[in-house]
Amino acid sequence: MLRYILLRLLGLVPVLFGVSVLVFVAIWVIPGDIVDIMMGDEVAQSEKAMQRLRAQLNLDQPIWMRYLLWVGNALRGDLGVSMISGEPVLDQILERAPVNLQLVLIAMVFIIVIGIPLGTLAAYKQFTWVDNSIRVGAIFGYVIPNFWLATIAVLIVSLYFPRATVLDYVPFSKDPIANIKGLLIPGFVLALTTLSYIVRLTRSTVLDTLRLDYVRTARAKGLGERVVMSTHVLKNSLIPVVTVLGIQVGVLIGGLVLTEEVFMLPGIGRMILLSIEARDFMVLAGGVLFLGVVFVLVNLVIDILYAFLDPRITY
Repeated sequence: MLRYILLRLLGLVPVLFGVSVLVFVAIWVIPGDIVDIMMGDEVAQSEKAMQRLRAQLNLDQPIWMRYLLWVGNALRGDLGVSMISGEPVLDQILERAPVNLQLVLIAMVFIIVIGIPLGTLAAYKQFTWVDNSIRVGAIFGYVIPNFWLATIAVLIVSLYFPRATVLDYVPFSKDPIANIKGLLIPGFVLALTTLSYIVRLTRSTVLDTLRLDYVRTARAKGLGERVVMSTHVLKNSLIPVVTVLGIQVGVLIGGLVLTEEVFMLPGIGRMILLSIEARDFMVLAGGVLFLGVVFVLVNLVIDILYAFLDPRITY
């Protein structure tokens, strides 16, 4: 097990390198010049000032040199400063990260607490009205766009529940209860697509496990259905579900931008969207790199958990 974990940690090095290269290249080839935006109407009169600003931002260097400077600073915890506000990018990310952490955790709670039990129930009640209702609901949940559902949720809550704080974010340090209540609806909207997928996947894996010989043997030994389901079926059925949950974290991270924008949440997703509009490339690069690293680390944890669930796993 220790060897497996060490090899997985070593495998992160080329992955993180690839992530940094893709992030940097994808962002710095975006059309638009931050210097022109920052100088505004003074462009024609300030050619020397523009050259000084380009040199200050390392924009006069080849792209490979800019990458080396950027990634070298990032390894020291320096993601640069905002080209618009002048604030350190890392400080902005750390200030907004708790919102993202709360939102993803709430979404994961919805996925695990609702998705796995519903999928298990659908498999246990196969071909009954319970199974059919859950499957139809899962299909609808999977195909409904998150941004549309978020907009409808805001409209319904605003019209019929005016006292709800759906668009008024309250920091956890100020009022924990109001903070959690305000994130429940955005968290559910963010989770819905993955939740529906987990319902269908859990149903499929539980059905496959129920047909295995050791489950029939357990029932033949006189074990109760609750013991058979909890001890023999669920543990083995959850192995692929846990793996997919790690991959689906990427889906949740990708949905943060639109979800935070619709619900006016001050998270990293909204920061990235605003940085795109302002051509603030340093904030954009730092935010995307941070979310990419988080996604890679989450998948590392999932891989290790997978090995604990199934001791047969080797590198």
